[in-house]
Amino acid sequence: MRILVLYETRRGFTLTIARAIRDDLRSRGIDATAAAVGTVDEGTIAAADAFIVGSRTAGKIVARVGPAEGALRGIDALPRLGGRPAAVFCTFGVAPRGTLSTMASRLIGRGAVVDVGGAFRNGPLARIRAKSLTKIPAFVDEVLAAFARVAAATG
Repeated sequence: MRILVLYETRRGFTLTIARAIRDDLRSRGIDATAAAVGTVDEGTIAAADAFIVGSRTAGKIVARVGPAEGALRGIDALPRLGGRPAAVFCTFGVAPRGTLSTMASRLIGRGAVVDVGGAFRNGPLARIRAKSLTKIPAFVDEVLAAFARVAAATG
């Protein structure tokens, strides 16, 4: 299975999470690549069997909170995904609110099957970021189980 981890980042924490997910997948013997969501070509998309898409959470704590515009533009620019499985993740400072559901809806609109999402807290303290990184293996477990369910359902 080839998994493409796509991300949008501003200060680098979403990139850190994307790379940690990619590295965890690779440690399990899975072919995984990470790339910025707006930079991948159609051939790279076509070669992937599944996708994990991440964004930072943008907004003003309680107003207009959701995925970063760059992530949404990148998802909207993807070609049709033809029923391939996808997962979403976000990084957030205070609360992700509807970030995961908005991203999932956009991916479903592109033809993906989305069954799992995860949120990773970013904060001013290194221990907050480090704690988020410890959650990567459990998230990858959930993602792989969801991808297996999609594969079983589509035969």
